[in-house]
Amino acid sequence: MKRQPSPEVFLSKKLADFLKALKPDHKFIKWINNMADVLKENKLAGELIPKKQIPKEYVDQYNATHLYRYQHPEGYCSCCIIFDKCPHILDIMSHPEYDKKFGYKTT
Repeated sequence: MKRQPSPEVFLSKKLADFLKALKPDHKFIKWINNMADVLKENKLAGELIPKKQIPKEYVDQYNATHLYRYQHPEGYCSCCIIFDKCPHILDIMSHPEYDKKFGYKTT
């Protein structure tokens, strides 16, 4: 697949507010900044989630029809959408949080 660079990457208000509350050297800030750098090089980085598996929350809040999952270290991940030709990072969550949001059962 051909790389598709993006001139800019945006954060959801919820994510931006969450990151502002953290210390500047927090790992989540580093991970989101690294993700943004990757998305600037290729806005389609990450794993495309099948449409039938997109949680209603993302459809209702962001009108998401194409949702991408991006893996961070330590089992964390973020979801992002492409809106107005630019990626928007929506959140950061642990693997158990992801499983709950997407309706997967954990043991």
